[in-house]
Amino acid sequence: MKKIIFICLFFIISGCSVFQPEESILVQPRLVEQADLPPMNSQFINNNFEFYCEMVISCCGKVERAKLFTSSGDPVWDSLAQISLMKWKYCPAVYEGHPIKLSVRRKIKVVFDNPKIYSLAEIQLQNYQKADSVYKALLKGEDFSLLAFRCSISDTKIINGHLGNVNIKHYNDEIKNALAKLDEGEFTEPLAYGDHFVIYKRLQLNN
Repeated sequence: MKKIIFICLFFIISGCSVFQPEESILVQPRLVEQADLPPMNSQFINNNFEFYCEMVISCCGKVERAKLFTSSGDPVWDSLAQISLMKWKYCPAVYEGHPIKLSVRRKIKVVFDNPKIYSLAEIQLQNYQKADSVYKALLKGEDFSLLAFRCSISDTKIINGHLGNVNIKHYNDEIKNALAKLDEGEFTEPLAYGDHFVIYKRLQLNN
């Protein structure tokens, strides 16, 4: 497929699902990684398409509920889009120093962009101290796959951290820019991923 659907987010309004925090001391949730939206009907291909949605983001950064307020005109696409939004990952909202569940409303603009596919592996760690320790071990030459199996908190640990072929444009700018600088065999420094940290390694691309 020559082009994929790529998403841009613009925050418009938020409110906590339990209480309304003061905006001055509320840190808004930040997008970490998005998932593909379903293919769109050809009527939208040459047009800008925007829709409004509401997402309930948990204190762990997971989308617990998603609802579209703007229809594409295709009920099947709308339903699949809601499922896609449920797979997005965020840094959770923070209020008075603690992560909280928050309901946010967003305007999403759908544009088309060429994918940038890398084959990746990951080591996901609970905190920066652990991530830094693993990173220093990698710099000393320890095996990435072995460290992923021993130390990662991600489900990918059972396959040595392998993520497979990934469109790096689905990540936020910090992660995407770090990945774009990697040559095959190189790995990143620890990068914030929600409330965890991840070290990525670029592998040989699988065809």
